[in-house]
Amino acid sequence: MENIKSVYQRVGQLNDIVVTSDEFMNAFTGIQRCAERSVAYNEPIGSMLLAKGGLGKTTLCHTILNQMPRFYKTEEYSQRTIVPAFYVEVPSPATVKSLAITMLQKLGDATHLAGTTSYQTNRLIYLLTECETKLVFLDEFHHLFDRKPTSTRLNITVGNWIKTLVNETGISFCLVGLPEFADLIQFDSQIARRFSYHYKLNPLTIGTKDSHGTIYAFLGEVARRASEIQISFSPLLDSHTLGMQIFIATKGFHSYVMSLIRESIAIALEDGRDNVTKNDFSMAWQLGITSFISDQKNNPFNMSLTTLNSNIQRVSNDN
Repeated sequence: MENIKSVYQRVGQLNDIVVTSDEFMNAFTGIQRCAERSVAYNEPIGSMLLAKGGLGKTTLCHTILNQMPRFYKTEEYSQRTIVPAFYVEVPSPATVKSLAITMLQKLGDATHLAGTTSYQTNRLIYLLTECETKLVFLDEFHHLFDRKPTSTRLNITVGNWIKTLVNETGISFCLVGLPEFADLIQFDSQIARRFSYHYKLNPLTIGTKDSHGTIYAFLGEVARRASEIQISFSPLLDSHTLGMQIFIATKGFHSYVMSLIRESIAIALEDGRDNVTKNDFSMAWQLGITSFISDQKNNPFNMSLTTLNSNIQRVSNDN
């Protein structure tokens, strides 16, 4: 039997899995092309990456960042750090100063706290040019909104600052966040047109009796990667019934699917087995790790096929 530390280290090897889909690749390619257009057209072309929590927004952002790594450029008498792309979370509450500080820090500016807001803004514009930045992800962009009991409105001061920053630098910015806030940005046409390309990520689907949904390809790829660390599943992870059970337990939300799989593997390894069974999934579900996303009261891994089928439509409609 493996000790707990080695179990978690082994399971942790699955953390680097990036399972792509048509939606994922459309956004992956599209966001990078916005950055390329901005350079070619000498005009900022921005985008939005929209999805509910747990559907892979952050994973997608970091996958793109891995394609655009930092590097050093050696010149005649100096060396510059080139930052083609970077990612920040919009602070809460969002102010011009807090956002400028956060972005300066991401660019490696040791003096990011110094000076007035105007000085920090000018320094940020200068560094974005010096670092040859082409793409900036602003995650949690709902923090750009002032939310009150009766209304939700874009913080005009911060919104105008971002608009100016985009115009001054010509850089492609990608706003990352919840779909419902995309519509609210449309009320400011000048800001909206700077983020004209929209990409959405949706939950995995279960499909129909005539065609498999996207969850089966996802599970198949996870199983393939798990086999590389000598983990197997019985029944097969992408088998029809187990796929239905996992879908009902997670509503097809990628991060919850992975949490359920990781916990099930850990349960098996702690028991001295490299083969993960349906009972391991049942025990993982009972820990409540998917209860935030799923209101399912009965254990999906104990359901009959008839009961599973009757729940599938309801869960699909909820998405």
